[in-house]
Amino acid sequence: MNEYALTEEQMARYRRNGFIALKDVVVGEELTRLSTAVEEAVASETGNDSRAFADKGVYEQIFIQRVNLWTRFPKVKEFVLSRKFGNIAARLQGKRMRIWHDQALFKEPELGKKTPWHQDSHYWPHDNCRESLSIWIALQDATIENGCMTFIPTTHQLDTLPPVDLGKPDDIFEWAPQFKGLKGETVELKAGSVTFHNGLTFHYAGPNKSTSMREAFAILYMPDGIRYTGKKHVVTDPLVKMGQLKAGDFLDGEMFPLVSE
Repeated sequence: MNEYALTEEQMARYRRNGFIALKDVVVGEELTRLSTAVEEAVASETGNDSRAFADKGVYEQIFIQRVNLWTRFPKVKEFVLSRKFGNIAARLQGKRMRIWHDQALFKEPELGKKTPWHQDSHYWPHDNCRESLSIWIALQDATIENGCMTFIPTTHQLDTLPPVDLGKPDDIFEWAPQFKGLKGETVELKAGSVTFHNGLTFHYAGPNKSTSMREAFAILYMPDGIRYTGKKHVVTDPLVKMGQLKAGDFLDGEMFPLVSE
């Protein structure tokens, strides 16, 4: 994939606000291959789920989520390990970047509930939560109707708040009253356009009121040199169980590859 040209102004805006939208990062045949790869992977892992929406848990009603597809589906792996994406992340944050994990985030048509306001980094077992970031790729157009993303600028400066339980969310603005009442920046995206956001930036996605699945794919990056804290997480728990990871170890190696210059 060809490199994506970033301007100095875009990098400065990201660092100031904690997020940025970038147009047409994945286009044409690449977008078709990525969308197809993720859709097929999600279908493969959810095809036997015959439950009615009402029978699903609260978290599952927010979105269909599948984590670390790259480790099971070679067609997805190509994109997760992409230097094009990794180099954008590295330039925005000013750090060499490793993969933390990927995740498909599909909101079901007419039913998928809102994603409450939250920060990402507090869920992760990392010893430094300030410099990780995510690319959120719209596989189809992301709109207000189907649940696109909204961000609160400069909230990435807040690094001491507790994690929000998405199933039973607290009001994050009670913990950060200085941002209460501020209007967020809602970002609609054409398919193949993306947002990058710092893991501490407040963000929210509305419900899917459309008649089609809202399909997004995220790749989460962490700076080189992050250590594992020992906190439980679905990505690291299997490594701990196999004796391949313990508190204080660097998150590196095959599971967390370097993907930037």
